[in-house]
Amino acid sequence: MVWANMSLHRTHDPAQWLAQWFAALQTDGMLMFSCLGPDSVRELRRVYADLGWSAPSQEFTDMHDWGDMTIAAGFAEPVMDMERITLSWSSAERMLAELRTLGRNLHPARSLHTNGRKWRERWLALMDERLRSPDGRLKLSFEVIYGHAIRPELRVPLEGTAQIGLDQMRGLLSRKPNRA
Repeated sequence: MVWANMSLHRTHDPAQWLAQWFAALQTDGMLMFSCLGPDSVRELRRVYADLGWSAPSQEFTDMHDWGDMTIAAGFAEPVMDMERITLSWSSAERMLAELRTLGRNLHPARSLHTNGRKWRERWLALMDERLRSPDGRLKLSFEVIYGHAIRPELRVPLEGTAQIGLDQMRGLLSRKPNRA
């Protein structure tokens, strides 16, 4: 089993990870994962857009695209689900500390330089002003995508001709026949 909790949205090339996990699993091995979806931190995105700043994070992949990627990697029977949750903090300082644990900004237009203390203080004040809800807490919504899929039994393509590697042939010949 491969269990990837909140990690796929942290990589530039998730298809590469799916392919590696597929190769590492045996037949009937299971992949289970969770990651952030496209509706994550939409309030923060709105504030950044209003201020003319580059996006606070990359665009996150939709759950339907995750299903397509698992199939493209060779997995079978993918099941995807999602939920929206809202997290809240008492201060912008605490919100920033937790956001930093969720990954990094992979957006191609992100700021490539280090921002100074004044920028950080301005950011904290703006988040406190723009994201504070009537109950006094700062709130951000997150879309969490859950998926699982199975590594299927190797199948020989049914075409006029097929090329099968020696390792694949050994795997096909070593299988026990299905007896009903």
